[in-house]
Amino acid sequence: RVWGGGRVKKMVKYSREPDNAVKAAKARASDLRTSFKNMRETAMAIKGMPLGKAKTYLGKVLEKKDVIPLRRFGGSAGRSNLTKNHKYHGPGRFPVKSVKHLLDLLTNAESNAEVKSLDTESLVVHHIQVNQAVKGRRRTYRAHGRINAYMSNPCHVEVILVEKEESVAKPDDSAVVVRQSRKQLAQKRLRNGASA
Repeated sequence: RVWGGGRVKKMVKYSREPDNAVKAAKARASDLRTSFKNMRETAMAIKGMPLGKAKTYLGKVLEKKDVIPLRRFGGSAGRSNLTKNHKYHGPGRFPVKSVKHLLDLLTNAESNAEVKSLDTESLVVHHIQVNQAVKGRRRTYRAHGRINAYMSNPCHVEVILVEKEESVAKPDDSAVVVRQSRKQLAQKRLRNGASA
């Protein structure tokens, strides 16, 4: 408890924790003034990507050389020919504002990983989540003296980067022994000339 009417700061809680916290770096941003729907689509486009690949992809989107496929919130958006590169044939857009916010967040998570002395080359976007924030209220003036709400849809974003494990080579299948039933073993002995 803090005396004098001060606010107590609590630790922020992420929606999920990494399996190995030592090999992970986290970052989050609250109340971003960008469209929740666009941010959600942008986040889902980079989920599971290596960090370097995700940054170059978002850079291409800023240059309008690549597109964010709108898989869920693409109601009135037009089709884009670039979405076929993402195994999708539907609407796509270039949500510049959301991409800039996400690039900043990835940079922050990367610097958090450097502080923990993780290998930034092998980081992967393991978890990314976008939540709706409290709507911003404004008003717009309509005909005949009426007033309507004119709301903004900000969002909260959280990212967890995880250092990818080195893959272990699979053992040769030639050393694997095939199990046989008693009947099969007896038939094999008979074929070889031994008594049953």
